[in-house]
Amino acid sequence: MKSLILSLIILLGLFISSTILLAQSSTDGMTWTQFRGNNGSGIADETANPPVEFGENKNLLWKIDLPVGSSSPVVWENKLYLTGFTEDKNMLQTICLNRTNGEILWRDSISPEKYEKPHAISNPAQATIAADADGIYVYFASSGLRCFSHDGHVKWNYPIPVPEKVLYGSPGSPVIMDDKVIIKLDYGNEEQRSLLAFDKHTGNIIWKSLIQENTPFINYEYPGYSTPIRFQNQVILHRCGGVASYSLADGSPVWWFQLMTNGIGTPIIYNDVIYINAWMELSEKERRGKYFSYGNFEDVLKDFDQNGDSLIELNELPKDMMIFTRPGITDIENTQWAVGSLFKGMDKDKNGFLNNTEWTKTHEFWSDFVQDFGLLAIPAGLKGELTFDDILWMQLEKIPEVPSPLAYGNFIYMVKDGGWVTCMDAKTGKVHFQEKLGAPGACIASPVMANGKIYMASYNGIIKVIEASKKPLVISETKLEGKILATPAIEGNNLYIRTSEHLYAFGK
Repeated sequence: MKSLILSLIILLGLFISSTILLAQSSTDGMTWTQFRGNNGSGIADETANPPVEFGENKNLLWKIDLPVGSSSPVVWENKLYLTGFTEDKNMLQTICLNRTNGEILWRDSISPEKYEKPHAISNPAQATIAADADGIYVYFASSGLRCFSHDGHVKWNYPIPVPEKVLYGSPGSPVIMDDKVIIKLDYGNEEQRSLLAFDKHTGNIIWKSLIQENTPFINYEYPGYSTPIRFQNQVILHRCGGVASYSLADGSPVWWFQLMTNGIGTPIIYNDVIYINAWMELSEKERRGKYFSYGNFEDVLKDFDQNGDSLIELNELPKDMMIFTRPGITDIENTQWAVGSLFKGMDKDKNGFLNNTEWTKTHEFWSDFVQDFGLLAIPAGLKGELTFDDILWMQLEKIPEVPSPLAYGNFIYMVKDGGWVTCMDAKTGKVHFQEKLGAPGACIASPVMANGKIYMASYNGIIKVIEASKKPLVISETKLEGKILATPAIEGNNLYIRTSEHLYAFGK
């Protein structure tokens, strides 16, 4: 009898254990619960198999209209989350949908008194939501960080002042690491730019770490745009002015590397190496205008002083003399800086002319920002202040300004404006190919991958699918209605793409 009871207890224990494991597997298997999925990698679960051919009339599960927004979709179980902005009502929204049919299950709306200044092509609904079993975590730069239950009730709210001096918004997204919600506020001066860890259950701050120490961009008006990622018990952050690692336990710096980067692309980790597309307007030779060949004022006078007065007037400067350009972009405003557009700032005495001192000092100022760097490969176990000697390798050409890289099969992939795709060896940086495989024009959304296929979305609404190999092979091309700023999401066999017009769900 005792043996029978013991057997029943064992069977019951096995049943309970199996049930717990099955319950865990049904939720822990969710991979697209934050910006770019698992740890910001852009890689779907290995069982995912979304369609490679899709469109308005092919493999379309559903399509709905939404408020404008550039936040990416995230998925938890049968719910899909994103944010939106309704300009005529001055309203920010957190939206929950049934991901099976696109039905809106609930939405929460707020109307802040003041908004940060987004880029002309963007909007205040930029940061992507983070989700886990306990709820969702939503960040708006104009209001702060909020936590909702999955049925739409506010669990806690942490107000954050609106950035006073920030160009192009603050799109960095929150992420969940253990019991913490990590968010970076990379804007303002060195006393404001910070990395914060919140208790995900209460909303209390666990630690705060300043992120601007010794950066060359102190008081720089640009924000850092990237999203933190995790390596073991460290938080890796590509920030405005450098790259750094912080202890997940207390926020203390582990290592840091000062660099004149705008901090836009989110890093990825592959085989204990961190890959970061560091970018700044003057970091790549092909973007630097012919202005930099005129450091000597005598050369300026020789070529452009039309009236021979040994001074330079605005109308004497050629309109095509650029400080920097963005090759491949023609569909977004303010993509290049002409010297003429800075004339008033160069003319210190405001007499309408540039003299030798004014030209030379301005040229020296901009020359200080000229630095050759690009995609960096940094080994993950370092400590202290890093230098270029610590970098494993660096790729200097065709570096994306916004899209984050991808790592797969010992290859690193980059997608940049103009449709350029680069495939490199992950260990050595050797370029296997660098070709125009994507759509022309700007590329804002980051590439994502599933089942050995890379999905690249361009700003003009074209999505191309290519084979993830060291040989260039385009599989399909699709044009959707509207512009694409949001990075697509992949969960299971479904592909979710947000445009300025609709949210699409594709599946076989």
